[in-house]
Parts: sequence; C-alpha cells; structure tokens
Amino acid sequence: MPCHLVFKILFSLGMVASVAAIKCTIFGFPGLKYDGVDRTTELNDRNFNKTVHGAKNVIPVVFFSDVEADDDDLEQYECFLQITAQVIERRGYNVYTVNTTKEVRLRKQEGVEKGEDTIHVYKSGNKIEYYGVFDPHTFISWLLEMPDDPVTVINSKREENEYHSLKDTDVRVIGFFNPGSRELKEFEEAAEDFMNEVRCFAVVDTFWARRLGITRIGDIRLYRPFDSTPVIAPRDADTERELEDWIRANKEPVMQKLSLKNFFNVWKDPEPEERMIVAFCDEEDDAGQAVFELLKKLNHDNALYAGTLEIVLIDPDEFPLMIDEWETIFGIEIEKDPQLGLVDITDREGVWFDMTQLNLQQPLQYEAQNLEVLQAWIDQIMNDEIRLGEEESETPAPASTKTRRKKEL
Repeated sequence: MPCHLVFKILFSLGMVASVAAIKCTIFGFPGLKYDGVDRTTELNDRNFNKTVHGAKNVIPVVFFSDVEADDDDLEQYECFLQITAQVIERRGYNVYTVNTTKEVRLRKQEGVEKGEDTIHVYKSGNKIEYYGVFDPHTFISWLLEMPDDPVTVINSKREENEYHSLKDTDVRVIGFFNPGSRELKEFEEAAEDFMNEVRCFAVVDTFWARRLGITRIGDIRLYRPFDSTPVIAPRDADTERELEDWIRANKEPVMQKLSLKNFFNVWKDPEPEERMIVAFCDEEDDAGQAVFELLKKLNHDNALYAGTLEIVLIDPDEFPLMIDEWETIFGIEIEKDPQLGLVDITDREGVWFDMTQLNLQQPLQYEAQNLEVLQAWIDQIMNDEIRLGEEESETPAPASTKTRRKKEL
C-alpha cells in the first residue's frame, strides 16, 4: 500500500498545477494553512551526496517517491510536503525530494524499493527511516520526538521512565558499561544502524544498573515488546559488527501493536518464511481486554518463533477510518467482538479463528483452557496445517473445555 494513499482524506486541496497555488487546510487545525512558498528542492544523482551527506548546521529530510506530474495523488503529496516543510524549516530541517523513477541508481544507493514512497532523515551522520502514515501531524510529532543520539544513557529518573514507557511499543536494548570504555563506544556505533527500529540504552554506574536489574558490567539485554524476559547477548559479543549481528538476529518481535508511527513497518506482508496473525481487539472492551491478556502470555510462550511468527495487535478504536476497509478486505466484523486471523495483506485474504472456542466472559477461570486452544491453533499455523488459500481445518479443543458453550462468548 503506497504511503501517499493514507492521507488523502486529511486535506482540502485546490486542484491546480502550480505548487504555490495549492490550497491546503488540515482539518482540526484551522489556523494552519499553506502559505504558498515552495520550500522543497529536488535532488538527483549528481548533487545528492554533497547536499545530504555534506550538510552542515541543518538536518536533511528526503522524501523518496515515484509520484509523477500527471498522477492523481500529486496534489495530496505536495500538500503533505509543503505543510511539513513550512513547519519544520525554522527548526533546522531542510526538505528535499527524489523522484525514484528517474533516479534509479540513487534509489538503490539509499536502499529504497522500487515503487516505494518513504522518508529518510539524515541526522548526525545517521540515516533514519520513517515508517508512519504520511500526514503532517504524525510525521512532525515523530520527527520532534526523535532521540538526538543512538544511545540514551540512563542517569536520571526521567530517562528511566522513558525506558520503561517503551516496554510495550519498542524493541529495547540496554547494556551496562564502564563510562568512556571501548565497549560502550562499540555499542554506540552498533546502535547507529538501528535508529527508529531499536531503542538503545546504557547505564554507566552501579546505582542505575541495579535499579534496572543488571548486575554485571558488560551485560547487554534485548527486550521485545510485551515480553519481560530478555535475550542476553553472548559475553564475547563486544565489537560493533558482533553487536550489529546479534541485534539483527534477535530484534524481530513476536507481537507488536500497530500505530500511526509504525504503520508501514508493520502493516505489510511478512517474508515467505514468516506467518502473520492479526488480532483485532478493543482494549477497553471486556472481551477485547481478555484476548489482549491471552496474547501477551502467548507472546512470551512463543518466543522460539521470533522471526517466523508475527502477531499484529490492532485496537479498532485507534483506526476508526480503517474499520470499514478492514471489514471489506477480510469479510469480518471487528467492532463488536475480537477477531484473530492468519492473513495475507496483498492478496486480501485471511483464515479466521473460531472465537466461540474461547470463554471470554470468565477469562480468569478459563484462562488455561483458552491458552491451550489458542496455542494449538498457532502450532497448526506454524506447522502449515492451517494455510492461506485453503479451508481452515477445525482446531481441536482440549477435553477440559467440553463444557464451554457458544452462548458464553
């Protein structure tokens, strides 16, 4: 799904050819309007490296896109660009564009896929890719919240709170180092390759290390979202390359929650060897909360499937504009009751779990049985007994659940 399709409904546009004549109003922000000044510069293979990698005292923001002059989406694209540039220019950012249809070599150099619309921010020598939806409010919020450094050193309550606040949203890596040590420098160098994918933290004194449960200098731990059990780095992994390889091998979460800021890093087809399960559940609804708690336990129990199983948690209340689209794509109803399914986004198909096999009215009493049923279903998926494009085979219910009645859901 091209990113520029997401923000069509956010703008009021004058359908005119001149950039300066485009009329953009962001609904909900009536005082914010495009002032007509073109603040973007198109880059090509000849001037990209000097302009971007040689930039001083400014932070380049580069929009890679294959939008052409005759595309229906051009005005929406320009509105997003110009409103964004208008707001961030005074904060030290310069906005550039690259036409990926024309600049094939440059597209490949910067790791942009053919037909992909994406944004790269080049900050302090690091390239940081944006995965969220293309609307100015979401993008600028993400940009201004971006850490200044690839590693945050925890030496105050504020940084400790920041670290804990990310436990259900981000992959986190934390290490205990001697201040100024070679090992800390290697860790910082490795972290540069994962900005916006992995949040990296360090502690450099015993007080903060103990508060975070780390006891030995040199310990490095990786936490996936919704999992309190860390992956521990080997003691001999202490060079930049070794740490990069270790993080890359372990960073894929089993479960993550879809948000506006990670949308296009999550809502995409998995790799051929991976399986994606989508869980639609309203966290403020009793049944949705019960499913959410079950999934958190399954997330931990299925850590061995990290990298091959992806559970995407979606709260429909956080995506009200997408509810009808998802219901149409998958042929299900997601507003009233939770839904779990093995899905293929591109082919617009899913194999959906029979939710009547769960008792969600008495989730604590039936927790063990509910977990057993769901785990059996996940195992069937991972063993290719349940596949997309085939009729779903009935999930065997454990004997202990025979008294569960459909009306209990």
